[in-house]
Amino acid sequence: MPPRTSKRQRAFGAPSEADSLSVQRDAPSSAASSTRPVPVTTVPSLATLCARKFAANFVSLRNNEPLWEHLSMQLHTVPDTIIPKIFSMLRSKCPTYLKHEIIVTYLLRGPVITLTDALPGVNKKTISDISRINAGVRELEISGFVKIADTSFASVLGNLKSLQVLVLRGCTNVGVNAIAAVAQSCPDLKVINLNYTSANPTSVAQLVNSCTRLECLKVAGIRNWTDATFTKFLEVVGQGNKLANLRTLKVRETQLGDASISALTNLCPNLQRLDASFTSLTRAASLLSPDHIQPLEKLSLTSTSISPLELAQILPLFPQLRVLYLGALGISRGSQASILNTSAMTMDGAGLKAITNALVNSVHLEQVNLVGNSKLGTTTRSDSALADFLGRVGRKCKMLNMAGIPNLRSTDLAGLLPESVRDDSPAIETFILNNTGIDDEAGVYISACDHLQTLAVAGTRITRDGLFPILDACEGLHNLDLTSCRGIGVIERRRFFDIWQEQKE
Repeated sequence: MPPRTSKRQRAFGAPSEADSLSVQRDAPSSAASSTRPVPVTTVPSLATLCARKFAANFVSLRNNEPLWEHLSMQLHTVPDTIIPKIFSMLRSKCPTYLKHEIIVTYLLRGPVITLTDALPGVNKKTISDISRINAGVRELEISGFVKIADTSFASVLGNLKSLQVLVLRGCTNVGVNAIAAVAQSCPDLKVINLNYTSANPTSVAQLVNSCTRLECLKVAGIRNWTDATFTKFLEVVGQGNKLANLRTLKVRETQLGDASISALTNLCPNLQRLDASFTSLTRAASLLSPDHIQPLEKLSLTSTSISPLELAQILPLFPQLRVLYLGALGISRGSQASILNTSAMTMDGAGLKAITNALVNSVHLEQVNLVGNSKLGTTTRSDSALADFLGRVGRKCKMLNMAGIPNLRSTDLAGLLPESVRDDSPAIETFILNNTGIDDEAGVYISACDHLQTLAVAGTRITRDGLFPILDACEGLHNLDLTSCRGIGVIERRRFFDIWQEQKE
């Protein structure tokens, strides 16, 4: 009897090849999109090719101790400007193998550092080492760390005097101390993301007063941002002062209402991007300042109680508008109404007609999101507001999200077809139609979108008969979401491009 081959025992919970994200992506799943490689149009730089090769083989290289001893010395000689690229690739390929020692020894160099809670090896010591190893870092992201104290962040941020971009998203303990350290130590700060932290309006006001170059402020999902507490922000900023450099403002998922948002828009004469989704906003007039009209390029009002008819009256005032999100209008923050409750929605056919008329001359418009407006399409099918929108506005956009409109039918997509041979084909590159009422007839209309790259038809009645013509016509299509499409077999959903290719042959 041959001797039993010895096996090295792996400690319980120790990382293995199965932890690799690339392995997880290849695991069977009926919920995954079907994808195919994107044609290469440019040649990557030699540095990029080398970084990809290193990241793809990092696990085996690290486990080969004699080889790693040599490679680790070479890694120290890699220029600082390339380290962030290598770190990014390693985070994607093998995050569980990036221990604290590896990160602080080799990867905390360069102008950009990104640490997220997807890296198990990052701990309090890793973050505290940033100021010791790379005090000159210009862009820093530390996101998702809910157990690290406010004072710990403050001790690090107080020593990073060259910061221009700071992301602390999801670090729920970040508060007065950390923000005070930034206000005192980072005069060149241009971007700060405090989403889902504990930053109060008073401390943020002190920060914007100190960091006069600030261009982007994000305070989404902070519970203590209410109309009552926001008065403290206005008091600290000071009456008559303007945040003239601020271009991007995100107050999504806060409890701010019309008065507060109106005061904010008045403070920011050069505002270009505003996200007030899931707030208590109800009046379109709150978006206007009596002193100026902001050069808005992006406006997100998803899940607010704003009236589409009122909004249509002010949209022509923003001729530079590129992005407009109007999902689930009528289901505002704090509302007891469910998104499935059609009667609570404010976006109906008349509202969409008005919005369409307001946007028809918006030559810069690229993205429109109407997700979840379930009242659309519930009235008479003649002279459909959805078809009118797609024909006059939607076909000019690069991204359209019309998911969650159950009464959107295939015939509503007829507006995608050119009215004459002189008309251009639709500009749509990303088309989201999940959980709508479309079927195979939609394939005729979607096939007209010859720039299409991503198509999501999850939860629809479309089958092979509707999809094959789309794949035949749209050569650039490389991402296809078929989740819960009952007309497509579960096993086929992930490999639909292969099935289409086999059918052609």
